[in-house]
Amino acid sequence: MSLFPRVDRGLTKLNVDRLLSQYRTMVRLADEEYTPRITATYSLDLKAPGGISDNVSKAVVRRVVAEQELWKIGRAMNKLDAYNRQLLHDRYISREKKSDIQIYSNLNLSESTFYKELTEAMIEFAEAYDSGRLLVEVAD
Repeated sequence: MSLFPRVDRGLTKLNVDRLLSQYRTMVRLADEEYTPRITATYSLDLKAPGGISDNVSKAVVRRVVAEQELWKIGRAMNKLDAYNRQLLHDRYISREKKSDIQIYSNLNLSESTFYKELTEAMIEFAEAYDSGRLLVEVAD
């Protein structure tokens, strides 16, 4: 077993997209107190997840899970460089939904460059998230 196995980039990107596409929903489910704040450098200002889970209530369980996921997303985002954080923030995390065209126009990028750099940011995020949990290894 290799320390750095080959990664299926397509499936890994799909995992990242599935997770980050739920970010805004998780923010709404989590208590405002635990929602990470974005700094000027697109770092996420984390607050420790807390609260006592009441397993009787599905809503409370969803809230706790959302808080935990937001915490993990914030930790992974903070491991990326500022540019990759900005790409992922603008695409998935910003409260204001923007189209890809708006994002790459604002960044003065071509469409192909934007998608290439977004892919790289997504792969780096997958590596950083929860010890690489989103990575899909290629079977040899």
